[in-house]
Amino acid sequence: MSTAQLAADYLSPKEIRYFRTASDWRALAGFAVTWSMILAAMAWASLQPGLLSTSVALLILSNRQLALGILLHECSHRSWFSRETLNDFMGHWLAGIPVMVPLAFYRQSHFSHHRHTGGEHDPDVENIRQYPVSAASWRRKLWRDFSGQSGLKNLIGLWRTVLGNRAGNGVSMGLQKDESPSRKRAQRSAWQNYRDFLCFHAAFVLMSLSLGWMTGYVLWWLAFIFVYPFIIRVRQAAEHGAMPLLSSADVRDTTRTTLTPAWARLVFAPHYVNYHCEHHLLPTVPAYRLPRLHRLLKSRGFYREHPDTLARNYSEVLQRLKSSQA
Repeated sequence: MSTAQLAADYLSPKEIRYFRTASDWRALAGFAVTWSMILAAMAWASLQPGLLSTSVALLILSNRQLALGILLHECSHRSWFSRETLNDFMGHWLAGIPVMVPLAFYRQSHFSHHRHTGGEHDPDVENIRQYPVSAASWRRKLWRDFSGQSGLKNLIGLWRTVLGNRAGNGVSMGLQKDESPSRKRAQRSAWQNYRDFLCFHAAFVLMSLSLGWMTGYVLWWLAFIFVYPFIIRVRQAAEHGAMPLLSSADVRDTTRTTLTPAWARLVFAPHYVNYHCEHHLLPTVPAYRLPRLHRLLKSRGFYREHPDTLARNYSEVLQRLKSSQA
């Protein structure tokens, strides 16, 4: 059964059209809130330096880096805004490029993930295939994340593979295959990616210097290297790790929705990314409509015979990701 057929079993065509309708004011609000939090964290840590402001800034910046990744994800589906041009511009310049992921590259990779979820051609499969892991393995992963080993590896992978538009291990972006139609075109795309990244961050540095926020800009990269890897690890594993099947035509066998209070969304689930089963069911539904879609599906028994599809919180998810092995 295809996802379209599964959706049609629980939703009417009119309901599907409604859920797929974009709201530009909600879309702009998502960007405005995310960037306001980034700038506020940078300003506080720079103008009132101290252990508290630095610690809070690292947490906020790493979470907002994930939030930018989610906005990039939504814009890559052309679902966040009602117009394709807005999705492409905002998704590239104000979501993807700040975290080293050009929209065009991400769109191609992410669509492969949707077409081949959990299969050999899914670029993300190696990030989820391993779960559940032993408690010892989980502790080693956390050490690599918080010691900066994962972050530096991710930084190199993004610079070389993702911005460079070439095949290789993009780490958080998964294993990328060479699908470029020509070497010349791939090199031109890589040049454009590096140019856009350097232009954006040159402007970011100039703004930080002019406002006296350079401490905040340095913290941006420290958060990216030392905190963000743990957050994105939990997010990826929560979505598809330790599910009944790695690959299946039924999204309820492969994809998890994690219910969470508002405060927890500020760490692991910005922009409703925790409603991931609903997203795989209807990928072009903008994320701000997913909570309502979830409630409707639940009322109609969509999850009733699939208890692994829902987790009550991220603590429960972390328990599922760890096996009983020592």
